[in-house]
Amino acid sequence: MRKILAITAGKIIIFLSRMLGNQGTDFPGRAARKIYPEILKILAANIREEIFIVTGTNGKTTTTNMIASILREKGYSLVHNTAGANMLTGITTAFIEASDLLGRQKFDYALLEVDEAFVPLLIKEARPRVVIITNFFRDQLDRYGELDHTINLIKDGVRNTDIELILNGDDPLVSHFHNDTGLHCWYYGFEDTIYDALESMESREGRYCVFCGHELDYRRYHYAQLGQFRCPQCDNHNPDFNFTANKLKMNPFIKMNVNDLVIQSPYQGFYNAYNILAAVSAARLVGIEDGIIQSAIAGYRPRAGRMENFIINGRRTVLILVKNPTGLNQTLSTLLYDTKSKNLFIALNDNAADGRDISWIWDADVEMLASEKARISHVVCSGQRSGDIAVRIKYSGIDSGIINIKSNLAEGIELAVGGPGEVSYILSTYTALFECQKILKKLQKDEKSGVAGQRQLQA
Repeated sequence: MRKILAITAGKIIIFLSRMLGNQGTDFPGRAARKIYPEILKILAANIREEIFIVTGTNGKTTTTNMIASILREKGYSLVHNTAGANMLTGITTAFIEASDLLGRQKFDYALLEVDEAFVPLLIKEARPRVVIITNFFRDQLDRYGELDHTINLIKDGVRNTDIELILNGDDPLVSHFHNDTGLHCWYYGFEDTIYDALESMESREGRYCVFCGHELDYRRYHYAQLGQFRCPQCDNHNPDFNFTANKLKMNPFIKMNVNDLVIQSPYQGFYNAYNILAAVSAARLVGIEDGIIQSAIAGYRPRAGRMENFIINGRRTVLILVKNPTGLNQTLSTLLYDTKSKNLFIALNDNAADGRDISWIWDADVEMLASEKARISHVVCSGQRSGDIAVRIKYSGIDSGIINIKSNLAEGIELAVGGPGEVSYILSTYTALFECQKILKKLQKDEKSGVAGQRQLQA
């Protein structure tokens, strides 16, 4: 009875929350867990095949959503925390929303994005079969602490289990998990690309060998610490890849091969090429047919803040989540691949979910914006710390005459998309993201309505 009550209460709260215009992802699961603490464990037992969890600093949401898209295209049923609510309460909500009222409905798979700090707890409650680790970068030090703590937390969570790991073999902070856990590992990574650098000035968390502490030698950098590395002292190096990406092209959309499989995607940016590679690796491991993988990736459209596209004022507007130096660097690099002139909007908040410490904006290579290749026509700085991001952009070398400050998100976005650029890029930290999405959806809807009304008058 407590199980049924917990599910019923959760479903009612989901409905009411969304009626009020909220995401309805956290509180329903929180309430259900209060009523019946075992609810997630009970519902997770309804998965017939396997539970996959995806964790790491960047790329969790996109990678998980892509894998889910592939599995759905194959016809599998699944539980999936689509909105990216990746703590235990949000994951519980996802199971409740998918379940019937009796909690007996079966599913083939569960695809779960998981916050790094919650991996050990989820493993105890849901018992996943596969854990995918995307990368580790410095992120929200005021919340997570140093990277060593986060990495060791995940290691301790998977140790002494029968879990299989799918690991980014280009990240020296990820690729060594087999040595410390003894688990069976599958590796993915990139061959040489035309976008690689032989030297890197980016902040690299994986600068030193995890085994002996000696500084690593890099033959090539893909980005940040991801690349072809070797330790000159103990010979720690990239593992042999099971899933190898090659022939990468981004002009600006992604095309590449994974082993011998040709993949095309409407996504942009090297970091998204890694997300696609991780998703394809998982799908091939499950045994999904090549044609289904290709179709699902080609047809997958970006979700909230993950290169999500809108048409406003007749021009493309792109919404992108940024939350740490590496993510911002990769977003700015993506702008360089786009040859159009650009309006740029950046919303910087410092709520708990964003990280109170915003000093990370000075670790990012914002100077890329000042290059001629970036073609920045117009900049609007917004959010709770609009002045701070404006100062950072000013010191990047951009002409201060094109920098505007509008703390109000709606006013700032309207100013940005009305700029002279051929395309608008809307960058936002986490707690401003969904508000920015609402504003963009409204502007797009208003434009469509206006066009429809004009056509009616002409008719």
